[in-house]
Amino acid sequence: MATRWRKHQMPPLPLDIVLEIAARSDPATLVRCAAACRDARRRVADPAFRRQLRLGRHADRFVPSLLRGHLEVRRLIGDYRSVALHLVDITGAGDTTTARLLTAADGFPPHPDGKAAGRRHEPVASRDGLLLVRTTDREPPLEVEELRVCDPATGHSLTLPPEPTFPSAAQQNWEPYALIVGDGGAASDGNGIRPFQLLKANLVMSDRHCYLGTHTLSSEDGAWGTYSEIRTPHLLGSRSLLRRVKPPLIAGGAVHWLCVTNKSAAYVLKLHIRTAQVTMTALPVSFPCSDDRGIDYLLATRGGGELMVLVAANDKISAWVQTDKPTAGWKQRTRAVVDEDAMRRFRITGWFGPFRVRLHWFAERSGLVLFTSNGYGCFWLDVRSMKIVRLVHGGAGILHRTGCLPYEMDLSSWVPTFTSTI
Repeated sequence: MATRWRKHQMPPLPLDIVLEIAARSDPATLVRCAAACRDARRRVADPAFRRQLRLGRHADRFVPSLLRGHLEVRRLIGDYRSVALHLVDITGAGDTTTARLLTAADGFPPHPDGKAAGRRHEPVASRDGLLLVRTTDREPPLEVEELRVCDPATGHSLTLPPEPTFPSAAQQNWEPYALIVGDGGAASDGNGIRPFQLLKANLVMSDRHCYLGTHTLSSEDGAWGTYSEIRTPHLLGSRSLLRRVKPPLIAGGAVHWLCVTNKSAAYVLKLHIRTAQVTMTALPVSFPCSDDRGIDYLLATRGGGELMVLVAANDKISAWVQTDKPTAGWKQRTRAVVDEDAMRRFRITGWFGPFRVRLHWFAERSGLVLFTSNGYGCFWLDVRSMKIVRLVHGGAGILHRTGCLPYEMDLSSWVPTFTSTI
């Protein structure tokens, strides 16, 4: 019987195929694969294999450990009028450990000219371990601005060519920049920066027409492309958008903007990157549209790739989720109450008065949201469970109306180096 069973056994899969499957699955499967044998650990630790990883690249597979901190603008000690960009780095910190607070001079690659004094830094966009930062040199005789793409993990940076100008004025509080990073892990043109594209968009709305003007810069070309105009569906309430518009969301091969107009209407604009087409979905009439400072909005995704809009109103966060078909509308599925008990579970001492929630960003690879509440500090919210998962110590210095962006590592930097023993 044993001999007959051995004759009908399937031959084992080659190690190359096993590793290809593990590279497209989830982090836990990859670790189990590496623990199987010494040869598998050696192959997983190979940089060439890391560049082929596809872990978490699907919208339904979040990897929370990819989130390593965030960028925020803080006031300088002793000078309340001066502000500076800091990196709140939680690498190696536990739930109750204070994060490292690094200034732009300490946490970012140095400028190519080696000069750091007299410069101010402003966070613009971030994705997959790359940060887009605007630096301003205020030294006489002229104020000079430039955009830099930085990789804090490798210490490399790239100064971009001067920005193009748009022929028409941008909408008030419109967030124009979207950083799109390629899947490959190899640096481009020997500058130490992985391939990327930078999209700069300008939403133009009038009583007669509505379009999205775009310029795109490719790291491979090293130059801004030609200006193009893409017609968009007409939005009700043409002249202005609400305050505190958040950065665009990149998901499913498209860039999404949330537009809340002055006519109590809300839309999601979707720019398909490959086809350069724009589609629009309107949120239902019951969606809370208001210019009240107590209401905050944020675009996010949920497990399965569902697009969602988070709405914070005082002490409550509601989630409006798009149904399976993009044209089928939206539903208010989840309501999470951020109560004092949930806050105090992470913070023993602190504020006991009323609090107001503000949404700052959604980390697209890890599935985490950063929100703040006056008196309680900064917290991470898991969009899958709608539960608070962490208090971010050292990250309570976010200023009103200033940039705040997540810092997520790319997969090739995140995967641990496996040794001969585990």
